[in-house]
Formats: sequence, C-alpha cells, structure tokens
Amino acid sequence: MSMRIYTVHELQGAPLDGAGIVLVKEGFSFPAFAFSWIWLLWHRLWVALALWIALLVAVSLIAQNLLGAEATAICSLALQVLLGFEANDIRRWTLERKGYRMAGLAGGGNLEEAERAFFAKWDRSLHVDAAPSPRPVWGRRTGAASDDVLGLFPKAGG
Repeated sequence: MSMRIYTVHELQGAPLDGAGIVLVKEGFSFPAFAFSWIWLLWHRLWVALALWIALLVAVSLIAQNLLGAEATAICSLALQVLLGFEANDIRRWTLERKGYRMAGLAGGGNLEEAERAFFAKWDRSLHVDAAPSPRPVWGRRTGAASDDVLGLFPKAGG
C-alpha cells in the first residue's frame, strides 16, 4: 500500500469541531484528467471551470485552424494531462481565496487514514463547551405540586 500525502486547510473562524477542515491530495489527479469539467464542477471551482472552458476552446480553434485534426487531439490530450497535474493546486488556490489557510500535512493510505492521523495530532479541542443555558431545559410546573411525589399522579395515594 502506498502512502499518500495531503495538505490540510482550515477555514478561519470555523467552529473547532473540525467542520472547517479540508484535505487535498498531493500529486496527479486521475479524476481531473479523465473527467475535466465534471471534476471542476464537482469541486465547485467556478473560476477554474470558466478559465478551463475558455482555454480549451481557444486552443482547439487555434490548433484546428493551424495544425489540423490530429494536432487538435494531441493538444486536447496535453491540456487534460496538464489539468491532471495542476488540479489539486487549483483546489488549494480556490480554498485560499475562500479564506482557508494551510494548517499542516497529513499522510495515509487513503483520505480516511490521513484524516485520522491529522486529528490524532490536532492540538485543538474537538468538543466546544457551550455556555450554560439561562433556563432549564424542562420547564418547572407552577402550582402546589408536592416535591416528594414520584410518578404520573398529581398527589400521593391518588
């Protein structure tokens, strides 16, 4: 089993329960290579998607007009490979634009193992202590109910 490295990104101001943590794999992204625009949509990389479509259309038109159909296919494949290598960096860039900061690195055989390894070393509390409620959760009954009565009956013996 190979070890994968992930960069860990934390959203500034997010609750301390780990909900604002995103792990991004280092290296080549085969899903981005094989399913370029679908992968960009899945990860909500809107700016990157717009730039990708513009680049793909421009390169295809230029290659078709200047070089022919075979060169267009080769250029398209080269763009797919380029996206495969740069996809995770594009995710990091987008997370940074959204206010995330790099919090560290994590490693594991898969994403789940890397998450476990990161949270095992994380120095923050995963449980946020809420302030005590100013009133009790269950309201108190008003009236002349006896405190020594146990059960559903309003008074002893009844």
